[in-house]
Amino acid sequence: MKAKTHGDGNLKESIIREKNTILIYELHHPRCVSQFIWHMKGIDQEGYQDVTVKWLGEKVFPNACVPISGIIQYYKTARKMEFHFEILPDNYLYQCGFTEPIYEDKETLEKERNPFGKIYRYNETGQVAALTQAYINAISRQVTCSEGVISSLIWCINEVMDNVLVHGETDNGYVMAQFHEKTKHVAFCVFDAGVGIYNTMKQSSHAPKQPIDALSLAIQEGVGDGKGQGNGLYGLYQIICENKGLLTITSGSASMMFAKDGNIKKFERIPFLSPKNNGTIIDFQLDLTNEVNIRQAFKSIGGFDGFDIRLDDMWQEDDTVLYKVYENCRGTATREAGFELRNDVQNILKRLQAPMILDFSDVKTVSSSFIDEFISKMVISLGVVEFNGLIRIKNMNETVRFLCNRSTYMRIHEEWEKIMDRKTV
Repeated sequence: MKAKTHGDGNLKESIIREKNTILIYELHHPRCVSQFIWHMKGIDQEGYQDVTVKWLGEKVFPNACVPISGIIQYYKTARKMEFHFEILPDNYLYQCGFTEPIYEDKETLEKERNPFGKIYRYNETGQVAALTQAYINAISRQVTCSEGVISSLIWCINEVMDNVLVHGETDNGYVMAQFHEKTKHVAFCVFDAGVGIYNTMKQSSHAPKQPIDALSLAIQEGVGDGKGQGNGLYGLYQIICENKGLLTITSGSASMMFAKDGNIKKFERIPFLSPKNNGTIIDFQLDLTNEVNIRQAFKSIGGFDGFDIRLDDMWQEDDTVLYKVYENCRGTATREAGFELRNDVQNILKRLQAPMILDFSDVKTVSSSFIDEFISKMVISLGVVEFNGLIRIKNMNETVRFLCNRSTYMRIHEEWEKIMDRKTV
């Protein structure tokens, strides 16, 4: 059966149901979650105990696949339903952990170099810290971020994931991140099937009358259920506004969408799991190229702890930063590996604003493309004078030094010719 369509042929519903079979055509928008919950309620009411989920689409975004994956886990546990999936094993939706979210302990997560595109299940604070670090490390290697972005992300990821454990009254949280290379955006979605924001706040002194009122209160400074300072979602909202990013908060029957232009859309009476388990979805996107003025965003909070254990380990007693190339690279033979290291070093320089030592101990050989992408392009990016003032290289063997010097001379000559060509035009 084909999905229902509008007159112009576009999909009217991304998810439809045939008895106890759910057909999914897209997972690209929050409304997919509402459609899935609605169909699951119908299946439950009709007494089915087994459900078939058939994937017929291509688009997969965190704001749809993470909540739906978590909702499936909820129905497995709370309603004792069995799920069967018709998804090819080599399909992205299967590999990301949609059918069974990935669970790794703190020690395993600390070694994770590519956490993007995976749905993780977590249930303790050590996993939150390790996942946050893994995301930050991966982002630092992918793109040179604008001022304040990485520190802001540490806050956002930590706070949103930790909120599940502190306020959700549930066993598990679910999280997924995607890095969009073309637009230089990161998209995060965190879901839990817990009590929800309205249930946690209605017994507080604020006593919101409706779920939508609870969401409005949640992004205000110092407002919470008394289990924390009440600044988690407030801080997230402030950072999103500073960055001109996107934020959607959905809990129970209410949802609020915050757009780049400052407009706020409110939705009420949307489907949710149950009165006891309202569930909460926090979906946010940051533009890695837009600066975040952290002092402005947190002027009333008084700052925040952006602790990064990897960077802390790099600090030396003489207030320099020791960056061990071999320990941080994924090989030294490809341009891609050099690109990741250059982004990482330049991000660290921005964040710590201290002289750095690049230690080439244990690096026996490199390719010309690797050293060109890593060192030579960084010389051009920073400028020769600034590079020499900020960076010192040590323990580079003769072979690597020769390739580095040769590549850098060629880069400088190439850039100089470009300057001269522009002057003659």
